[in-house]
Amino acid sequence: MACEAQISSSNTDSNDAIQTTNEEDESNYEYVTVPPDGGYGWIVTAASLLCLLISDGILFSFGLILTDLKQVFDVPVAQVAWIFSIVNGSSLISGPVASALSNRFGFRTVVIIGSLIGSVGLFTSSFAQSIDSLFFTLGVLFGVADGLVFTPIVVGVGFYFDKRRALATGIALCGSGAGTFVFAPVIYLLLETYTVSGAFLILSGIYLNCAVLGSLLVPLKPQRRKKLQEDVKLLVDDVVTQSVPHHTFNEVERVDQNEVTVQEQLVKKTVHSGKLEQQCASDPIDQKPVQKHLANVLKLFKFSLFRSPTFVVVCVSSFFQSIGWFVPSVYLTAHATKMGIPKGEAPFLLSVIGIASMIGRIFNGWLADQPCVNLLFLNNVGLSVAGVLITLCPFFFSYELLVVFSAIFGLASSCTTVVRPILLGKLLGLENVSNGYSFMLVFYGVATLSGIPIAGLLYDIFGDYHVAFYLAGSSILLSAFICYPLGMVNRWEKRLNSSN
Repeated sequence: MACEAQISSSNTDSNDAIQTTNEEDESNYEYVTVPPDGGYGWIVTAASLLCLLISDGILFSFGLILTDLKQVFDVPVAQVAWIFSIVNGSSLISGPVASALSNRFGFRTVVIIGSLIGSVGLFTSSFAQSIDSLFFTLGVLFGVADGLVFTPIVVGVGFYFDKRRALATGIALCGSGAGTFVFAPVIYLLLETYTVSGAFLILSGIYLNCAVLGSLLVPLKPQRRKKLQEDVKLLVDDVVTQSVPHHTFNEVERVDQNEVTVQEQLVKKTVHSGKLEQQCASDPIDQKPVQKHLANVLKLFKFSLFRSPTFVVVCVSSFFQSIGWFVPSVYLTAHATKMGIPKGEAPFLLSVIGIASMIGRIFNGWLADQPCVNLLFLNNVGLSVAGVLITLCPFFFSYELLVVFSAIFGLASSCTTVVRPILLGKLLGLENVSNGYSFMLVFYGVATLSGIPIAGLLYDIFGDYHVAFYLAGSSILLSAFICYPLGMVNRWEKRLNSSN
């Protein structure tokens, strides 16, 4: 019996030792999300392209609907322009909400919800009896829905790629250009065949397809890998949210590859300065439930980004850019018709913008992935060319010249559209792209709320769209000038942060 007890005790000790060893081995591993950089990522890219094709295709073809709404409700152009202004403004301003919801519930859930809301908005718009009701059904419902679809799609694609992130983002954003190319003649045909109410009804059914496409954004499963050193773990838990935003995108990639020298220095600096103890002392666990909940909400939105001078410059530039950015999409067909171009041929100008933008986004996505290309320079060139073109648009007298204008404008506008999210990653860090991009969309939205109606008001005053194009082009040029010193501002900010 004593021998059996000894054997049993020995087996127990052996099992405990094995279990302890397994636990120690398991503690040396962690689970991280690794982008596939291909494979299923390309399926997500294709789904994102088709989703934006539908969503932005309807949005950017609104200029065709604007003319018919003016005739149906017999109201001034400036009043009808408020609908598109509210649609686009609501879409862009809802960016932070879409970003926060995506962080909490995932990209797939937010896209599906946005698709359902957008379909309801278009469906109820088909029964509108006044222009005022469209301010809510089309302006608010469809606008917010477009924001819930657009932001997760643009940001989410980047999480499936590493080396080909810019190319994949550019391909996905081709959906906006392709959508304008496809939906411009489709909406014109719907308006001619089924009038405004019938067109809204059919478009609501088409928009539901975004929910099907959004369901393909399956979250990536974390993969098991060895942990970094213990001091790096402290950094990830307590310091990285404050330190990483000031590094470049390439530095963030090097951290993922276990090059931890910079992290070790940051940890030592943080521990020696006593910041780590201060952070533990201010842990939200010790706060009241309401304060803790508020703190969690603020963390989702990351308002601390506005402490960055680089990000403030980007937001100011985005504001002036958006004042005139959508004027060609809304008023180009009406401007062409005013110049004597047949109504049946004018929608083709939007299709030219769309197809040129689609080609430009693929090319600029590939170009942005090249190590020798300066993303900020590419962004500034796109803004400058677009601003000059829009300013000179009234001098393109013939239909052929307007086709040339549409093609060059589509190529120029694609530069900024593709590069801006990637540029934010370079300047602010990859983990801040979602929140930074959504805040930037707010500035886009606020400017759009005033830019489009002002252009419509100028038409009502002067009887043509010339002054509206002058104002729009000048505003975009100002946006480009604000971005010119952005590289110096970012380098100065990094030097200041490193010295502190």
